[in-house]
Amino acid sequence: MAGPRRDSRPMRPMDRPQRRDGPPNRSSHRDDGPSIDDLVYGLHPVESYLAEAPSRVRELLVDGGAGAGTRKAMDLAGAAGIPVRVLPAEAFRDLSRGRLFQGVAARVKPHEYVDGDELAESCVSDPTSVLVALDSVQDPHNLGSILRTAAFYGVKGVVIPKDRAVGVTPVVVKASAGAAARMPVAQVTNLTRWLRACADAGWTVVGAVAKGGVAPSALVSARPLILVLGSEGEGLRRLVGEACQMHVTIPSPGGFESLNVGVATGILLAAVSGEAAVVASKATEEER
Repeated sequence: MAGPRRDSRPMRPMDRPQRRDGPPNRSSHRDDGPSIDDLVYGLHPVESYLAEAPSRVRELLVDGGAGAGTRKAMDLAGAAGIPVRVLPAEAFRDLSRGRLFQGVAARVKPHEYVDGDELAESCVSDPTSVLVALDSVQDPHNLGSILRTAAFYGVKGVVIPKDRAVGVTPVVVKASAGAAARMPVAQVTNLTRWLRACADAGWTVVGAVAKGGVAPSALVSARPLILVLGSEGEGLRRLVGEACQMHVTIPSPGGFESLNVGVATGILLAAVSGEAAVVASKATEEER
């Protein structure tokens, strides 16, 4: 196999602000370099993509001055037949624009979302299945954190609205520490309608609220389960909340109601995970 191609030509800084004393030069960005919008960067996220979803990687870009730390990514790319381009250190700095690339970046295809209906249908028969649905979460770091937590706890997938919500962007991938490469994410046009259809199909749909819900421990019999969490500032929208069959509230010994949606997801999944182990054990005993 041919070795990585070392590119000696400098790359142009990306998205450089236009000068105020003249019209923008629209052709200045039409070069062969990658757009920041199609880059996944950082050792763990890039290695995860190369290992979990190599078909989605178009090219691996490596900082020529990064040293041995990038070897694993280069080996994974080589094994998958993915082109590797080694850039001079200065060109790579221009590409990263101060972001923590850790010496590697991958040009990737647009994120491939799964079908929400097919996702729900595929795992409704599993008594331990858990899905997470997010209502209008717009912070990419929160979405990335939730994907990482969901992958840790074995969640079957994450569902988000197509509108008024962040999608899976390079920032989300970075924040997820690569979990975005393995966690199925579905976009649905109407979250309320999707939740109601899931409830009709046998899912237990539970919305997280600040006050008035049951304790997380009450979810012991809620299987298969869809946990619905709202946006950072507004919580669940009214119709989304009404589509939930029950509500859950995380108790606060300190009397402080507000929790980051990523943290709240982790607390609820931790509670649900413990109960899911009990359900799985009972199911195994019944099969015997």
